[in-house]
Amino acid sequence: MSSFRRILVGWDGSQDAEHALRTASHLAEVLGAEVVVLAVLQRHPTAEAVDEADEELAKRRLAALNDMEQGAEQAGLSAGLRLHNQVIEASNPAAALSQHAVEHGFDLVVVGRHGLDRAVHPRVGGVTEHQVRHSSCPVLVVGDD
Repeated sequence: MSSFRRILVGWDGSQDAEHALRTASHLAEVLGAEVVVLAVLQRHPTAEAVDEADEELAKRRLAALNDMEQGAEQAGLSAGLRLHNQVIEASNPAAALSQHAVEHGFDLVVVGRHGLDRAVHPRVGGVTEHQVRHSSCPVLVVGDD
């Protein structure tokens, strides 16, 4: 029996994140695992007022959830898959993804090789690199080529 019962997928809306979601869903079907797709929104402390920051965060959360739903549809995921979408906010998204995996008992983290920061990190994205170097659970890196 596999020890991968809870799989966490890092989501940023990129094509590689979609590949990561598709790969995680295939693993979950075979293993009978649960998949949680997590978008970590970068906290922006520059908002002039708390209400303004809260309103902006609410808009970004809704956009991220809609994006994850569209990504799942495009990935053609099984209707029987136990898939949960979550959005959190953090000043350091890479560290937050690792911390979330540990705090919530995930057995595997699946991330795309590149994220939306592909131009900054041409070989491997910054969040992906952080997961590989610092995660305390196994990390599966998925690429498009």
